[in-house]
Amino acid sequence: MSYQLYFTATSCGAASYISAKKAGLIGDKVVPNLVDIREHKVKSGALKDTDYYKVNPKGNVPTLVLEDGTVLNENAAVLQKIADLAPSGALAPANGTNARYLLQSKLSYISSEVHSSYGPLFNPALSDEVKKWTLAKIATKLDYLNRVELAGKKYIVGDSFTVADAYLYIVLSWSKYVGVDLSEYPEVERYFKGISELDFVKEAHAEMNKF
Repeated sequence: MSYQLYFTATSCGAASYISAKKAGLIGDKVVPNLVDIREHKVKSGALKDTDYYKVNPKGNVPTLVLEDGTVLNENAAVLQKIADLAPSGALAPANGTNARYLLQSKLSYISSEVHSSYGPLFNPALSDEVKKWTLAKIATKLDYLNRVELAGKKYIVGDSFTVADAYLYIVLSWSKYVGVDLSEYPEVERYFKGISELDFVKEAHAEMNKF
């Protein structure tokens, strides 16, 4: 049996596709299914035209449906499961190691601090006052990443690409859509450009855009 991945090409769900691509899982092991998150419809795959809430009652992406029917619908869990499906892919340190807990720490920070800061800017009804406050909040996160997490680093954890890089890269990619200038944070901009130029990242984007 295979694992069913539900994603969109520009949301944080794209990080799961990129990770599965890096691990060589796309196809028989991980089957990608495109979702229209506005209409909450499955747009490809065996459940095409199905109400997405029937797959994931929360309606968010990514969702990974496991072989036994278990539904994972939070990015940090989905990414780690994908990593564990292909240990040779080195997308996450081994379970139980300090390095694995460090990865979990980074994933949690990206989710609770960086991702959550960008989210409100996609609301077209956001007032100017709230938008200004939100941009200021993002600035503090980017400043921290610039000074601490990414300073002089190619990857956010260790010396190789992990699922945390996939997640952070996708969140940072939203900057161009919401008016955040990464050039003010040279270490962040360098990191983002480096990840974007990886061959498997470019290949994953090309594949996702074909759905």
